[in-house]
Amino acid sequence: MSPQPPSPTPPKKNRTGLIIGIVAGAALLFIAVLVVIGLIIFFAMRGGAASTDGGENGGGDTAAGPEEQATTLVTDYMDALVAGDSAAAFDLSAKSSSDIEMLPAEAYDAALAAAPVADVSVGAPVMDPAGIDGTVPTTFTVDGEEVSYDFTVSDYDSDESFELDAPRWSVYGPDALAGLGATINDSELPTDSGTRIAMLPGSYEIALGVDGFAPSETDPLVYSDFESDLEWPEATLTDDGLASFRAAVQKAVDTCIDQDTLEAGCGIGELPAETSDGYTLTDGTVKRSLPEDAQRTIDKMSATPSYDEPTYVEGEYIGTIDTTMDCTKGDQKGTCEMFMGGGLGTPSVDMADPDLPVTWS
Repeated sequence: MSPQPPSPTPPKKNRTGLIIGIVAGAALLFIAVLVVIGLIIFFAMRGGAASTDGGENGGGDTAAGPEEQATTLVTDYMDALVAGDSAAAFDLSAKSSSDIEMLPAEAYDAALAAAPVADVSVGAPVMDPAGIDGTVPTTFTVDGEEVSYDFTVSDYDSDESFELDAPRWSVYGPDALAGLGATINDSELPTDSGTRIAMLPGSYEIALGVDGFAPSETDPLVYSDFESDLEWPEATLTDDGLASFRAAVQKAVDTCIDQDTLEAGCGIGELPAETSDGYTLTDGTVKRSLPEDAQRTIDKMSATPSYDEPTYVEGEYIGTIDTTMDCTKGDQKGTCEMFMGGGLGTPSVDMADPDLPVTWS
C-alpha cells in the first residue's frame, strides 16, 4: 500500500487587515459622533441667540441695524398686547424699576381681553446720533380709543444689541381704599400710596371685599398709556352698610338719651351741679328727649368714610336736644329746663369692628 500524502497546513490568518478594519470603523464612528456634537452645539447656539434677541431682556438681533432692531422690538411688543399675552409683553421689554409692583398675569390678561389693543401702526424709528438710544412713534387703539405713544430703545452697554425700555406705564396705589380688601380684576390691589403699580393698557375692574362698602364708581377703569389720568374710585357705603351705620348711631343716641345723670355722653356736655344763677341741679333726675328735627337728621344721615382710614365712617352733627331736671334754690324746688338743652355731637362708626362702636366729636 502506498503511504498517504501529508495533510496540508492551514493558511495563517491576516491579522493586519482585521486591525486596519477595526481602526477604520472606530474612526468613522468617532467622526460621526463629532458631527452630531457639532450639530447640537450649532443649533444650541442658534437657539441661544434667538432667546437673547427676543427674550426676557428685550435684546435685539445684532445682525440687524439699529433701526431694524427698534422696529422689530416695538412690533413684537405690540403684537403681544394685541394677542392679550401680558407675560410675553413684559418679557420683551427691559425690567421695570425694582420699586414698581407687578400684578398677577391674570389681572393684565383680563384687562387686555376687556379692552383690546388693536389698529397698531409702528412709525419709523428716530435714532440718536450717538447711537445709544432712539424712539419709535406708535399709534394704536385701546377699546376703540386711539392712543399715541413713543417707545424708547437703548444700547447703553454698547454691545450693538438694542433693548426695548420698559414703557412708563404705572400708577400709584389708592390709599383711600386701604383696609377694604380692594381687588383689581379679581387680584389683590396694592393700596399704599407710595407703591407704584405696573400697568398695561386695558380695562380694570375695582371691587371691595369688606361688607357694607363699595367703590364710588362701578364702571371699569380704562387705562391707555402713561399720560392717562387714572382716577381711583373712593369708598362708599352700600345701602346695607348705610343702614347699619344709622342703626349704630341710633342705638348710641338712645342709650345717651336714657341717661338721667348730669353726664350723658354722645358729645352732650355734662350739666353743672349748680347754675350761674344759683340753682342746684339734682343728679339722677335729668330727662332728655330728641326733637323731631334731630331724629330726622339721624334717619337721613349721610356717612363719609375717612380718607386715611376708610373703615372709620363719619356722620353729621345731630344738634340740640330737650333737657329738664329737678332743681332747687334755697327753699324753692321745681323743674328746670336747660335752654337749648345741650347738643349731640358728630358720630363716627368703626365699620371694621363687628360691634360697630360709635365715637363722638
